[in-house]
Amino acid sequence: MQHTIPCLKECLCEMRSFVATQLSQTQLSETEKAQIVLAIDEACSNAIIHGNNCDKNRLLQLTIDFYQEEIRIEISDIGKQLPTTPKNTDFDIQQNITNKMKGGLGLRLIHNIMDNVDYYHRGNIGVCSLTKRLK
Repeated sequence: MQHTIPCLKECLCEMRSFVATQLSQTQLSETEKAQIVLAIDEACSNAIIHGNNCDKNRLLQLTIDFYQEEIRIEISDIGKQLPTTPKNTDFDIQQNITNKMKGGLGLRLIHNIMDNVDYYHRGNIGVCSLTKRLK
């Protein structure tokens, strides 16, 4: 299933609704579904804000594929940059607050929720690939 939105923060609600509808057909718990929606929302937010500067003329495409043992999500766009993988996905949120660290929490959140996260280019298209194994 595919869904495309302009690179505007205002369109994230529409994207979350699409993802939730697609996940409703799975046997995942409500908590797992909410976590996946959150991870996808964060990845889409990053692409819209950091990769495309909220340019309404650019498009963000989300593709969800369901397999027997996993769900694969691809978020693709023509953004300027792809994020780098956080060096340490095990983090102490309280330490980040105490040290007043800014940024990077969203990527860590995505990596903690999803089983596999990859970033790559397909021609001039940047792709964020997320995988969640089904239990």
